[in-house]
Amino acid sequence: MTRQRKPSWLRILCPDGNLAKLKPRRCTCGRWTIRCEPAHGVWESYDPGIIHGSEDLSIAIILNRRLMQVIWNKGISQPILRTTWGAAGITAEGIYLAEHDCQYQPISMTPFKPPAKPHTASDILANVTVTPSEIREFKKVWYQ
Repeated sequence: MTRQRKPSWLRILCPDGNLAKLKPRRCTCGRWTIRCEPAHGVWESYDPGIIHGSEDLSIAIILNRRLMQVIWNKGISQPILRTTWGAAGITAEGIYLAEHDCQYQPISMTPFKPPAKPHTASDILANVTVTPSEIREFKKVWYQ
């Protein structure tokens, strides 16, 4: 029997030195998990798959799995975890991690993908002003 390979997206979700203290670890059952190892010593393990959308959330709620919301901080490019209590604080647009239970298969194995950074061309050239004399000088140098 072969062992499960480490999901490649764990390096994005659990970068070295992240503030959420997330670490990819292999559970005693042999599956990869995301373990939150805070300084106070209470470790929490989550399945590595991202739960997103109403279908996965419905399954997680029916199975009574504890969920932790993942919020991506774009400023530091790291995840922040927020606790949910029952169905309170759960939205279909949110991204969640389900608590790991060795007896059950993970609800989802969807890889984590950080949100795209907004890029607009207007930001780059927002404060640029060019005079007609500068354009003539540029053309003179360019076409020499």
